[in-house]
Amino acid sequence: MLIFRNSYEGMHAVVQFLVERGIPFDIEKRSQNSNYIYDIFLPEGLKNATRSLGGKYVSLDLKGPTGVEIKGRLLFDTISRYGDLYAELLNHNEVSSFLLIYIEGQVPSSVYRYINHKYKGRFHILSLEQFLGIQLPRNTRGSVISEATYDWRNDRDRTMEHAKVSIAENNFSLFLGAGVSMSANLPCWWNLLAGMINRCKQGIFKEADLDQLTKVCCNSSIVMGRFIRMMMESKSNEEEFYQCLHEALYNGVDSYSSPLITEICHLIQFKRQQAQSIITYNFDDVMERALKSCGIGNYSIFGQNQPQQLFPIYHVHGFVPFENKENIKSLPVLSEEEYHRVYANSYNWSNVEQIHALSRTTCLFIGLSMTDPNLRRLLDIANKDSEADPRHFVFLPCIDSFGKNKAAEVKNNEAMRIQKEMFEELGLRVVWYKGHNDELPKFIKALYG
Repeated sequence: MLIFRNSYEGMHAVVQFLVERGIPFDIEKRSQNSNYIYDIFLPEGLKNATRSLGGKYVSLDLKGPTGVEIKGRLLFDTISRYGDLYAELLNHNEVSSFLLIYIEGQVPSSVYRYINHKYKGRFHILSLEQFLGIQLPRNTRGSVISEATYDWRNDRDRTMEHAKVSIAENNFSLFLGAGVSMSANLPCWWNLLAGMINRCKQGIFKEADLDQLTKVCCNSSIVMGRFIRMMMESKSNEEEFYQCLHEALYNGVDSYSSPLITEICHLIQFKRQQAQSIITYNFDDVMERALKSCGIGNYSIFGQNQPQQLFPIYHVHGFVPFENKENIKSLPVLSEEEYHRVYANSYNWSNVEQIHALSRTTCLFIGLSMTDPNLRRLLDIANKDSEADPRHFVFLPCIDSFGKNKAAEVKNNEAMRIQKEMFEELGLRVVWYKGHNDELPKFIKALYG
């Protein structure tokens, strides 16, 4: 029994259908007259095709070059949008017919009649089960894709093509996490906490105790942050606390740049008309200084201060600038109670700005593990009423947790496939990469190069 959960699985099933019948097709062919990318293109159409369905036959005659679009679900404007697209493609003599295949949804008979009349029987809408000639079971889980069918490299390359088109056509925002700052030799979260422990002048705990303290704090970074804050505040004043935080954040940094940061700056520089903002979960001002060195004026937003006529960088977890360390401008979200305080209010400015970016722009997620529960909640909210085809892109390292032999590779690939599907439900396409310091910057460069 088969169930198709998203457009990726639907496409796999359609491709398999075409291969078995020897029907010529191209996957993700770019339009000659626009930036549109066909899910599937049938250069010879699909003539006189019939498929059995519950004892009946569904007849389909796709004459001439035919575009095929596969949707996980239909929204109120899906049919009208692709009807308009078909009219544009037809006007350029690029296609003769168009087929819209959907997995979830219902199409009233009146819509079928209207579409048939308007496009003279050349624009077709079919459920996936109608196209395949099978009756899909309801409320059943299964997969048409095995681990052997998921080629993450080919999938990555196709996703990059989508990303290039999206960046070229739409306004975009960047969501940046610790991986970006770490590329410039700033500490990861756990090293930041360890550095603060070491700098607590009256504390009895030291960096060597970090593993034990981690267990005490239930392996939670924000619980650990709360522990350290309370430990330090009991031994010092607020000024000493923030000075300690500043020193732990910037200590030992010789260079505040990296190939990754350079390419992010170049992306904004070359796509300045489309680039809307940076939303960063980092405390530091590395991106501010890097953009300034490229001649891009920018403005740090960390609370109630208002944006200026400069490129905005939203510090949604607080701001600890390199200069003026004695005058910290924003309370960092360092600990558990601060995290809860910020995200308990749905209308907190940081939540609002993130939702605005997710709803109004194409978003690129770089240097983020994507495990933050609030970020995942906001993604769910933003994607609630959207089609299954994701509009945002996340750059993630390949999974190799199971080892490097052949058996392990099968498990790694399957884990990546499932992760990909999980992120699709959040509205994200995954771009897998091997090297954080070499391959990832190249992919960012490819977006503008």
